[in-house]
Amino acid sequence: MIPAVAICIGHSREVNGRHEGGAVAADGSTNEWAYNSALAPLIVSALARQTIRAVVVDAYEGHGYGAAMRWLATHLKELGVRSAVELHFNDSDDAGAHGHEWLYWHSSPRGKRLAESLSDEFCLGMPGIRRRGAKAKAPGDRGAEFLSGTHCPAVICEPFFGSNRSDWSEATLGRQKIANAIAEGIAEYLD
Repeated sequence: MIPAVAICIGHSREVNGRHEGGAVAADGSTNEWAYNSALAPLIVSALARQTIRAVVVDAYEGHGYGAAMRWLATHLKELGVRSAVELHFNDSDDAGAHGHEWLYWHSSPRGKRLAESLSDEFCLGMPGIRRRGAKAKAPGDRGAEFLSGTHCPAVICEPFFGSNRSDWSEATLGRQKIANAIAEGIAEYLD
């Protein structure tokens, strides 16, 4: 059976034999890859309870970001998924920056619908994290290659700022709630 959605873990490219990792959270030790590696199976389980099959992609091939995104686009097409999300968390030098946002390709109406569905369901499931909304991305923007390169609607999930102590507390205490909210957003979109 072909999975309906791919749950991709951002910063999964290996650099010098280790996952790239991404930003480090307010605790000073947990990076994006580690947090989202634990989150992804929870999302898959929540989707399975709704009879939605998902696959986790947590090891990108290719040297450099562009090569990794091209590999991922090809891999997702081979899997035949109907949608894809890439898990991240935001980071800022401004400790006051907080909230959740969902990035989609500017010319993808289905990507926009998926992003809005994720945003809406996240608001319901995690009301303690401020809504920043669904945001369109264009060529040259951060994440553009993932969003534009896939054959299917794709969204970059930024459910909180890891650099914000309040958001980070919500994210660590509410990991299952975050997984459920993301799964609900995907399910709502696929409906």
